[in-house]
Order: sequence, then structure tokens, then C-alpha cells
Amino acid sequence: GQNLTLTLPELLERWSHQPPHYKTSYKLQHLLVTVPCIFPPMNTKVEPHEHFLEWKSFDPEAFADATGDELKELLKRATRKAKFFLHPDKLPKDLTENQALFFRTIWDVIQAQEMATLR
Repeated sequence: GQNLTLTLPELLERWSHQPPHYKTSYKLQHLLVTVPCIFPPMNTKVEPHEHFLEWKSFDPEAFADATGDELKELLKRATRKAKFFLHPDKLPKDLTENQALFFRTIWDVIQAQEMATLR
């Protein structure tokens, strides 16, 4: 369940950063696997949209045993898929303000973690 008193930016911060202080980002693989957990209807702060249905979920096990270059390759491919889905030019034109903020924030977070992890 979600804390209903959280704002959308707070909810996104809790998805992307570790408790208790929400200053340290989660690893890229954690973010990629947990993105669907913050989609509507689980996330009541964002209105449903057909676009959410196009997300291809990642199996948490896919990253579990991988290390080094193998993990990097898996993360590169997964990130490419995620970014294709989240890319500002690929988003529907009829998004609400909350949906636009939601996708933009996830795009920014995943891009920042990609830079930190794969560069």
C-alpha cells in the first residue's frame, strides 16, 4: 500500500532513493525492476493511461546472478528498453500534468543512474 499523504514528487523520491533519508539512489537494476510498482492503479497520484500498458517488465532474477560485464550488458539492454518507453519524443501527446511529471522524473532518474552505473 501507498502512503496517501505523499505528493507525487515525494512518492517518486521514495521509489528512487533509499530510506531512511532518501538521499542515496537505488541501483539501476532495482529501479528498472520496480518502475511498474509506481504505475497506476497502484499509484493513485497519476491518472491511468494506455501508455502504461506498453511497459515491458523486467524479471528481478534476470539481474540476480549477473556480475561485471555480463551485468553491464544486461543493464544496457534493459535501460535502452526503458528509455525507449520513457523518451519524451515517444510519449503520448495527451498526457495530464501529473503523467508528464511522472514520466519526466522517471526518465531523469534512470538517466542519472545509467550515467553513474554504465559510464
